Amino acid sequence: MPIRKVMVAAVTVAAGLPPHPGPVQAGAGYCVLPDHSLRSPAGEPYLIDTASFLDWIHPNPPPAEREPTSSERLDFAGFPNVSALDVTDSDGGPALKVISTFTTNVDKVVTLTSSAAVSEDGGVTFGPSGATPLRESPVELHDGRFFATEYYLERTGPHTARLGVLTSSVLDDGESWLRSEALLSTPGELLPGGAAHGAPIQLADGTILITAYAQYAETGKYQAEVYASGDGGVTFERRGVIAGPEPGFVYNEAAIEQAMDGSLVAVLRRDGGQYSTLHQSRSTDEGRTWSPVRELRFSSLDCVVRGVAPRLLLTPGGVLVLSAGRPDNWLAVSPDGLGDEWREPVVTYHNRDGIWDAHGSSGYTGLAAVGPHRLIQVFDNCKLPGVRPNGLLDETACPLHDRFEHGGWYAIKRLLFSVATPGAAGGTRIDLGELYRRGALRVSTDMRWSSPYRPRTGPGGALDGSTGYWSSAVGKGRGRYVLHLDRPYRLSRIGLSLRPGHPAWARVYVSGDGREWGEPVVTIKDRTDHALRYDDLGGRTARHVKIVVEPAEDCDPEIGRSCAMLNEVELYSE
Repeated sequence: MPIRKVMVAAVTVAAGLPPHPGPVQAGAGYCVLPDHSLRSPAGEPYLIDTASFLDWIHPNPPPAEREPTSSERLDFAGFPNVSALDVTDSDGGPALKVISTFTTNVDKVVTLTSSAAVSEDGGVTFGPSGATPLRESPVELHDGRFFATEYYLERTGPHTARLGVLTSSVLDDGESWLRSEALLSTPGELLPGGAAHGAPIQLADGTILITAYAQYAETGKYQAEVYASGDGGVTFERRGVIAGPEPGFVYNEAAIEQAMDGSLVAVLRRDGGQYSTLHQSRSTDEGRTWSPVRELRFSSLDCVVRGVAPRLLLTPGGVLVLSAGRPDNWLAVSPDGLGDEWREPVVTYHNRDGIWDAHGSSGYTGLAAVGPHRLIQVFDNCKLPGVRPNGLLDETACPLHDRFEHGGWYAIKRLLFSVATPGAAGGTRIDLGELYRRGALRVSTDMRWSSPYRPRTGPGGALDGSTGYWSSAVGKGRGRYVLHLDRPYRLSRIGLSLRPGHPAWARVYVSGDGREWGEPVVTIKDRTDHALRYDDLGGRTARHVKIVVEPAEDCDPEIGRSCAMLNEVELYSE
């Protein structure tokens, strides 16, 4: 049954603590990551750069006092998530709704309660929070719905379980959510327990994939799995096992993301040792089979990576980002978007007390793209308490003893980051979206297909910074899309995302006068994009850029028999 806040009491530890909190060395081969104040060595690409100030999401407004009162301490907030949803503004233009959700109950198997706070300025500021049915992060489906799962699996039979799902029409901008229950089926004999962890993903054929960890009678232990739905989230069948239990160890929380080459990358939490550690695996057959799990390692560091609750994000710019924590919260990047090599791990937030490095924040984070090369990470300040057998709060992970760097509040905070694109030396990005909004960039195109149910399609869809499937310029048959810039530029490279998840063909031309085009400067043949990809333009001076997209025959029925799609375009100048 739910634990009511009025029935629990705080448990604190004795005084006599170190006066100055600081990092505690893990030893025994575990990684001790650099603090966020450190930067990459000179001469290396600068892949992650903080581009914001630390700010509070909850409480809102931020508290004036360093420490909460006893009653304020019972305003639980932890285990955050975040989503960035493509919506439209009151004028029908592209907009972004950033939703941060967080748990408001103690860390115990109880009826979960959650709150959400919304940002309409790309995650810079958030409004006051309010109750929400959302627990995990929603994603946009190809059919025009936002989709999210609840957390706990409810066993309904030896081979079945129920999982709550929440959906909202894109036309509602995520303002209202409809709850239903999906039926999960598995060939193994289930035991009670288990949870769906992480954000869903959707493959090009419409299949929804979710990760879950479930407990089986054969071993009596949990394992990390992938479930697939081909009917829009009504039913899910177990598609594959990412990692089963090993002697003394189990795998549970898993994040999956589609890499630049279309394969699936999974990062998993492994429990059983002194610390939770992170491992990874890959699937090249859409989640049916997985490579043997291996320890996740950071480039040039010979140490074991600790962490819980991994999150993966393929940015629109093609960089794969990993977020995790405990101890501290951190980010690492795979610049080529494949996840084979993780570089530049950096601590982004800690709330240390100088006693134990896993005190403070829970290490549960959320991650979302708020622009083509910009992301938001959310995290909590103090790990939510558990409950002891006598009904008192177990706050050993975040004791109220006035020794934490950022105080003992149960709070949600955020940071924004800029992420450099691969080949960052290729020039300065021309802000085509801003030029288009203020009329300094003219677009001539026959890619003008639109629908009331696809409000982000249209010529501007290729310039809005989003690689969402329907945030694109779409045409029937062959597509022609011409950018008439405000002045000549010495163009160094072009970034293109064509039809996400589908093979596509295109040619790029440049011109000084918009009449003479010459031979194509870039030719794309049978390429499948999952984010922007970049091609060198060699410093050509031009004021006009033409993109010709060849028609595809396996088009979405609502468009017609054939179509061309330009999902996103970027230009860089020297």
